[in-house]
Amino acid sequence: MDVHCSTCGEPWDTWHLYQDAIYETALPEEEAEAWGRLSHNDQLAPRYRAAFKEAEYEFGLTVMNLIRCPACPRDAKPHEERTAIKFAVEELLGDDLDAIAATFNDHDL
Repeated sequence: MDVHCSTCGEPWDTWHLYQDAIYETALPEEEAEAWGRLSHNDQLAPRYRAAFKEAEYEFGLTVMNLIRCPACPRDAKPHEERTAIKFAVEELLGDDLDAIAATFNDHDL
């Protein structure tokens, strides 16, 4: 299943975001492997957000809410309405990543 970047609309496979994108960061491989065992909240702790940002990923409350991605033009801004709706969905569904991704997909978010 794909979710879309809120800035450029690029589709991203949910498996890639949840399992593989961490390996695109500059984190050591051992730490990237350990990241997958962290709680969803801990996966986006400031240290990991910074590493993802360096790899040109920016997430909302979960890794399913992709706000910016490596495909985004440098000067592009996130779509405000889409971003607000995605945050509301995340707040409603908590850490149920499958439900979040499915809802985004169902509503072309």
